[in-house]
Amino acid sequence: MKRTKLLILTCALFLSTVFAQEKTEKDPDASRLTKQSEPAVTLGKISSLHSKVLDKKIPLSIHLPENYDSSKKTYPVLYMLGSDYRSRFAMLASTIGYMGDGGQIPEMILIGIDLPDGNSILLPKRENQDTTIPDNYINFFETELIPYVDNKYRTARFRILFGGSNSGFFTVYTLLNNPLLFNSYFASSPSIMVVPDVLQQKIKSGPLKTLTENRTLHIIYSDDEGMTEIASEFSSVVEKHKPQSFTYKVDELVNQGHVPATDFTKFLLALYPDYNPYEKLDTLDKVIQHFEMLSKRYGYEIQPPISVLMDLGFDMISSKNLDVAEEIYQYSLEVYPEGKLLYVGMGILRKKQGKHENAKAMFEKALAIDPDFSLAKRWLQRL
Repeated sequence: MKRTKLLILTCALFLSTVFAQEKTEKDPDASRLTKQSEPAVTLGKISSLHSKVLDKKIPLSIHLPENYDSSKKTYPVLYMLGSDYRSRFAMLASTIGYMGDGGQIPEMILIGIDLPDGNSILLPKRENQDTTIPDNYINFFETELIPYVDNKYRTARFRILFGGSNSGFFTVYTLLNNPLLFNSYFASSPSIMVVPDVLQQKIKSGPLKTLTENRTLHIIYSDDEGMTEIASEFSSVVEKHKPQSFTYKVDELVNQGHVPATDFTKFLLALYPDYNPYEKLDTLDKVIQHFEMLSKRYGYEIQPPISVLMDLGFDMISSKNLDVAEEIYQYSLEVYPEGKLLYVGMGILRKKQGKHENAKAMFEKALAIDPDFSLAKRWLQRL
């Protein structure tokens, strides 16, 4: 049975649990200032970039994969518009982390672009359809933000743009003006009814028309938003004029409201529909071949996730194929030398082989990487 972990996460987190910051507060019992404990959950940090193109400082919200510092991997980057909406940023960061840990999608870097002036600044002006500001934001992405992120972090050559409502309009607008800037575009309840003539003209005669590289646009909205008719009209224009290399998908949800909470999970599952077909990956060779195929499809190296390798190795232990499990964990630790979960897997294998001292060493290695790793502690206690 396929191991599917679907996350529909609604975060109502205080700012201190989303962005780690040291604070002090008054202790009512001792009448003195004390340092608060570190947040139980840390999902990002605040940064900023001064933009010459926009002539202002742009606040950024950054979320890195859990094992970013200990790995040498490169990661695709998802750019989120409007990350000053903190609970939404927290939901995206949690979803990426959960689905990445579960082997449903690759691990990703999340870059949030705060919009303290409101996301309506990303729209053309309705009176005269002046597109100066959204055009400047596209220029900001291309000449400043993306180069900054690529220089600062280990990024793969795969980028995603996500926006909702007015930011969703900008996502569509960016695709139609500069389709090569991102590999995939997610637009949740996009305000495509604001200036539909601008979009339709871009579809019919803009750079998307001659696109030869693979690009995708996925739109999600709810039936109770009043978008059905305009979305249908927009889709018919897209389908009539889109190039063969362009994949377009639109989903109308039922009674989900504006910018549906479930949109992001659906976006990611549609972008990586066969990332981990668990039933078919029952040998190490099949795992390696599958992720080599995905690497070619998406244009950057995608390594088999730790969770997939761990599960496969544990299945071999359970079926008493210990030599096969040995091969799997040896390969896995070559790929992920700091993979604490894999050391636990190797420790379980050593225990099954009757090599208790070696098993102890494996569990201790996992704890050397993460002293608070409860799974390693429990297996060590069992010895």
